[in-house]
Amino acid sequence: MAEEEEVKTEVAPKKNKKLLVIGGVVLLVLVIGAPVLYFTVFKKPEEPTLPADIALKGETTSLLGNLEEDELEEGEEPLGAIYPLDSFVLNLSDGKYIRTQVQLEFEGNDIPRRFYNRSVLLRDALISLITKKSSDELLDESGKTKLKDEIRQTINDTLKREEVKKVYLTQFVIQ
Repeated sequence: MAEEEEVKTEVAPKKNKKLLVIGGVVLLVLVIGAPVLYFTVFKKPEEPTLPADIALKGETTSLLGNLEEDELEEGEEPLGAIYPLDSFVLNLSDGKYIRTQVQLEFEGNDIPRRFYNRSVLLRDALISLITKKSSDELLDESGKTKLKDEIRQTINDTLKREEVKKVYLTQFVIQ
């Protein structure tokens, strides 16, 4: 009879441990699953509100109105699609470093498909172009203007079409 009591006391803690483990797993699923369910099922995707987001997606409308209907000043050209390249951190020919970000404006409202297919070639060509420059060349305004023209020409040559209308330097630090 004493042996039966020992067996009963050993079984009770095992059941409690199993219930505790099951309860912990259920709690974990609820804690992780509830936010995932909310954001995937019930949350509507937000519309882009910035013109840069719209240009990246190739869309022409926003909460601010239709971009194609914006009134242009006399002699002003409409903006094309703008694509930001990843930042470049490179050594210059004189041993200094440059950190720059380049954004490309295309002729139309869409970014050409051939641009995406050649993005590795374009980045390589731009790295080769920029690393040949010295900091003295790039620090004055005429050097930056020349660099923009060379970047535009290099990309258009790689694409084998005149697709890029303008080049913008949105970061430019030399150390």
